[in-house]
Amino acid sequence: MNEHSLPKSEKLCSRTAINRLFAEGSAFIVYPLRIVYRIDDSTADPPQFFINIPKRNFKRAVKRVYLRRRIREAYRLHKEILTEPMARRNQSMHLAFLYLDKNLNDFHFIEQKMVEALERLVKKTEPQETSES
Repeated sequence: MNEHSLPKSEKLCSRTAINRLFAEGSAFIVYPLRIVYRIDDSTADPPQFFINIPKRNFKRAVKRVYLRRRIREAYRLHKEILTEPMARRNQSMHLAFLYLDKNLNDFHFIEQKMVEALERLVKKTEPQETSES
């Protein structure tokens, strides 16, 4: 299978899983994205995600779809930053990408922030190494 594919199985659609993500998950901001994540140790499936663009900030659906496509494409191109370490640890993860900015940003800016967010996410989810004294 193509390493840059994005199958339906990687999209988070379950309402109960989304509610659980926001209830039990942790979050951080890499402006203009807020990333909410929750690690699931029970399965070794690839990370599942969803994208939220608030209607309050973008009244026109065209603009929301534009941003959703840019964020999805940035994730698709760079998801191996996250999937490889998660697969090594036999963990799965649920993610939410929430767009905070009130302005449209171009793809290169969003891609840069997505890479930064994924690298930060990997650092946050790594098991803490015990230092030898």
